[in-house]
Amino acid sequence: MKSTAHRGRAKVPDMSEPLDLKTIPPPGRVGSLEHFTHKALGIVDDVLRVTAIRNEHAIAVARLVLATAFALRLIALYPEYILAGNPKDVGVLAFIIFGGAVSLLHLLKPPKGSFQGRQIALMAVDVMMMGVATLPAVLIPEPNYRGLLLTPFCGLGALVAVAGGLRLRRSFAVVTAVSVMAMFVFGCVLDVILNPDLVAWGIGEVIYYVVELGGAGLLGVLVASRTMDLATRSAAKAIDAERARERLGSYVGREVAEEALAADQIVLGGSRQPVTVLFSDLRGFTTYSERLAPEALVTQLNAYLEEMVAVIMRHGGVVDKYIGDGIMAVFGAPKPKVDDAHRAILAARDLHEALIRHNKSRALLNLPPLKMGIGVHHGPVVAGNIGTLEHAQYTIIGDTVNLASRLESATKDLGVDVLISRAAKDAAVELTDTLTPMGNLAVRGRSEAVEVFTLAGVKPEVTQPPVKVDTAADVESVAAGGT
Repeated sequence: MKSTAHRGRAKVPDMSEPLDLKTIPPPGRVGSLEHFTHKALGIVDDVLRVTAIRNEHAIAVARLVLATAFALRLIALYPEYILAGNPKDVGVLAFIIFGGAVSLLHLLKPPKGSFQGRQIALMAVDVMMMGVATLPAVLIPEPNYRGLLLTPFCGLGALVAVAGGLRLRRSFAVVTAVSVMAMFVFGCVLDVILNPDLVAWGIGEVIYYVVELGGAGLLGVLVASRTMDLATRSAAKAIDAERARERLGSYVGREVAEEALAADQIVLGGSRQPVTVLFSDLRGFTTYSERLAPEALVTQLNAYLEEMVAVIMRHGGVVDKYIGDGIMAVFGAPKPKVDDAHRAILAARDLHEALIRHNKSRALLNLPPLKMGIGVHHGPVVAGNIGTLEHAQYTIIGDTVNLASRLESATKDLGVDVLISRAAKDAAVELTDTLTPMGNLAVRGRSEAVEVFTLAGVKPEVTQPPVKVDTAADVESVAAGGT
């Protein structure tokens, strides 16, 4: 039997060259492999670009130091030739100064936008500076000249070849290595042709420099290739980690997932904190679903939940659990905010509007409209991990949860779509003008009735007329009502 352990692992394309995100297919749906691949590779591309810029900065510093040293040596050893305007020495000095100026300009003006063009230009400057440092001695030899391979600057090619690899493009490393070797061969051939009587180097020096320059070129290519390979592996791990985080967030909520991943270990129990709890439930959906095939039921329920959960998440709520076709959402756990109740009530309003839009979509499919009740309450709970170390669940427990569920159930009998407790209203002071009083609601298990409100301007989906309850005697039957 073939193993399926790695069947779902992310596959990252070859990154032998830095990425151009325009060549990568557009990101797919959030949560898809294409989405994670595009996101991870984009991050890696940014990191590689920053690293390449830093490497180019270091190369520029080295080029500036070498250019300064070479220019000072030329001025110190041959001042009379320079003052006399000797074409060879003046030309070499001018180009060396030009190379130093290019380096200084690069250091003073960091690259913006596309960096590849500047890299190509600086790579060409490096190769030309190597040629300027070595070839003039072949073309116009000095009296004590003994051949190109015995000059002190022939080894500069090794530095240029390695610098090509630090640009983190394998093509740049290969082109630089080939250019350095070609210039070396050209210089040796030219030296033998022009200065046969002066050349004192032999096959030993040729082999030495071929090995040195070839090794430096290979090192440059390996630096670029291995760095890109490391980036590829890092991208794959980043994709896997991001997918795991996103998938975990799909099951337990993003904020809960972040808390779980940040914790050193799972600790059972929780802490007391104020939250706002929102319960929503579909009216008559259980009876309706009895006539549906399981596949059709799941399809319709998922379509409904997708729109409702999007509203809850947009307002910063966390879906604690699904209870059949009901939703329990929490505002304030695991991380409390000062406006939890405010956002929960806004979510209740938008859930009502989202259901209206959803029902229009259902009408186009010849499906009956859905009806929903929502209850919102604010109060203290214990939020934390419940269960065992082998199977723990992050949730909230307390009377606040029970009362929010009772409010949602009471919407059916009061003829409204949304019921909000006095506690939630007081915690969301900005929304006091948008709530309509609905009287006091007696709830079983509580010694005091709960003052409740509904959203002004929200037309009930339930056909019964609203019932305003003022006394415990009147509301006892209401409190006993169910979904």
